[in-house]
Amino acid sequence: MKVVTGYENRRPRIEMIALIDVVFLLLVFFIYAMLSMSVEHGLPVRLPRAAGQKQERSLILTLDAQNRLYLDKRPIAPQDLPRLLAAEDPELPVLIRGDAGADLGAALKLLETLRDLGKEAVSFQVEEVW
Repeated sequence: MKVVTGYENRRPRIEMIALIDVVFLLLVFFIYAMLSMSVEHGLPVRLPRAAGQKQERSLILTLDAQNRLYLDKRPIAPQDLPRLLAAEDPELPVLIRGDAGADLGAALKLLETLRDLGKEAVSFQVEEVW
């Protein structure tokens, strides 16, 4: 006895629902992988523009790894710093170039001396880390 179910006459077909699910999963995977590989260094901002005069000269104080102090490449004693800076223009900015191996105490003592002398425009020269 032969039972006819209709299954014998069916033709092969492609199931689109499963294919769409797989394509969406691949799309999500690639988008996530792309976003996780991008490197963000900061927020994009529009910086203001300003015209000003460029400072032509500044006092350069260098503190080396042995805590020796230099004023414009000339070695000086720390106790001579107030006398030497008094002879300079009081509005002249000070740039401190400190070695990474210098003691923090020597750098803080230098900052304290500059503050006591009334120097407000003090900045540090650093190496860019990008």
